[in-house]
Amino acid sequence: MRHIGRYTVYAGVVLIAIGLIGGFTALFRDADSLAVNLLTLVPLGFIALLAGTVVSQLSGPPDGQ
Repeated sequence: MRHIGRYTVYAGVVLIAIGLIGGFTALFRDADSLAVNLLTLVPLGFIALLAGTVVSQLSGPPDGQ
């Protein structure tokens, strides 16, 4: 479970980065519908980041102590 939490945190960070960079780039190029779709990834990334953090913290230490 600890690895799933870690990978979910990484996926959340990637979603946030893609959403912010791509969304604001599309916004400055006047592609409003694409910007809205890409900026929608940011809250989903925060949800994944939070869920991954909770899973990795609740799963305990890696050696079972």
